[in-house]
Amino acid sequence: MTVHARKMLDMSRDGGGRMPKSPGPRVDQALRVTAVASLLLIALLVVAGAPGPATAVLVPIPYAACAAVFFRRVRCGGVQQATWAAAGAAMATAVAGAGWAALSPGEPIHTSTSDALAVVGFVLLYLFVGLLLRSDRPVFNSGVWFDGIVAGLGIASFACLGAPGRDSNGRIGVHLAGVLVYLVLILLVVIGGSLGGRRLNRTHVLVVAAFGAASIADGLAMLGHAGGTLAEPGSLVVLSLALPVLLAFAPVAATPRRRSDAATTPTIVGWATLAVPAFFAVSSVLLLAIGQSGRLPALSTTLAAACVLAALGRASLTFRELRDLRDVHLQARTDDLTGLPNRRALYEHLDALATPATLLLLDLDGFKEVNDSIGHAAGDQVLAQTADRIKVVLTPQQVLARLGGDEFAILLPGATLAEAADLAWRIHVAVTCPSHLGDKQIRLGVSIGVSGTHLADAGSGELLRTADIAMYVAKRRGGGVAAYEPRPEPTPEQVAPPSELSPI
Repeated sequence: MTVHARKMLDMSRDGGGRMPKSPGPRVDQALRVTAVASLLLIALLVVAGAPGPATAVLVPIPYAACAAVFFRRVRCGGVQQATWAAAGAAMATAVAGAGWAALSPGEPIHTSTSDALAVVGFVLLYLFVGLLLRSDRPVFNSGVWFDGIVAGLGIASFACLGAPGRDSNGRIGVHLAGVLVYLVLILLVVIGGSLGGRRLNRTHVLVVAAFGAASIADGLAMLGHAGGTLAEPGSLVVLSLALPVLLAFAPVAATPRRRSDAATTPTIVGWATLAVPAFFAVSSVLLLAIGQSGRLPALSTTLAAACVLAALGRASLTFRELRDLRDVHLQARTDDLTGLPNRRALYEHLDALATPATLLLLDLDGFKEVNDSIGHAAGDQVLAQTADRIKVVLTPQQVLARLGGDEFAILLPGATLAEAADLAWRIHVAVTCPSHLGDKQIRLGVSIGVSGTHLADAGSGELLRTADIAMYVAKRRGGGVAAYEPRPEPTPEQVAPPSELSPI
């Protein structure tokens, strides 16, 4: 292939979107170095005791570099395109907030504008976490988005406990909201990233570390304001800037899943995740109780009421998910044609046995001829009629299952071999009675094998195996009932019996 042809092939691939363009590792590396260098420079200024206006100018740089890294990753496409777009937008709002603080040095750090930008940034960070988990963890449940609404309303109700502005109460509410937001995001990343029995990958670890640093910074600031310190310490600014610096390295560690892994059935989120909306719901109820005395702002009370209503909606969604999960569990263990337990359900019953039991294995004789002569639809009716006839003979404690085709199994807990043999003959009589399909009379035979758990080392597989052997012996005899019962080991003076099967 000529060089010109190769260039044309590369251009066609780029235009078709099959091979995403390189994100420019050198440019991304330069952006990350810029973010780290800015953080170190701010740290040196803080240590030197000269934060001043220079620090306010440098603070937006790590956020801007991180946002640029994310938006450059968006240009590359891929399954995580929306994930990095949300992260870039969150960092862009942080740039706007830091820029507003730098342009308004005489204003307090927490103004209505900066707090509004912080709220938008929190929402975008939650969207980033949700998309990140959903892109590489197919089991991430859509109900977690509802959890975000509950958590957001609860956090907002806490943030409104004090009026924003110069007073320390307002700052305490804002920092408390920040701590709660980052803790919720950490919890979602840890739990959501661990679903399906997987370990957290490097991207998850970086995100958790970034949110952890920001949460510590907000927590220390809240404690400082509670003690009467109104100024923002420079060391806390440095600690909070670990958020954009660490997040800037997240796309490097990202290993997006293959598209072939996308079609995975979602599962219900674990109970640990439900602790998030439950915590904020309970907290909001307490706020509503306190608000009855009129000591809380009206906005905080309103948001708490909205949080409780959202939590009720989340509870309704959880109950619906549990119901669907129960239905799926039941369908996976039920035979569609007869409504009886299937082979999987029978194995579960066998494994759960705590007392001796006996197993009957039934196979219809002549069923293939019925299918061939009058059709499969009539054969299905015969199987349904056979199941109904057998159920009439059994007690509620005895388990009838259809193993597939014309084969049935009956588990008899606590029954002896003699009792099982007597029941087997009664089932034989019930099944072999003539049945009518329209104007046609059908009469089938049945071969029944009997085996018991009193056999040595008889687990579920061994019980089915020995019952199957007995059933085929009965079939070779032309139908009826045969029991599997091993004979004692012969002594050297004795001759071994010709068969381990005892006819009934």
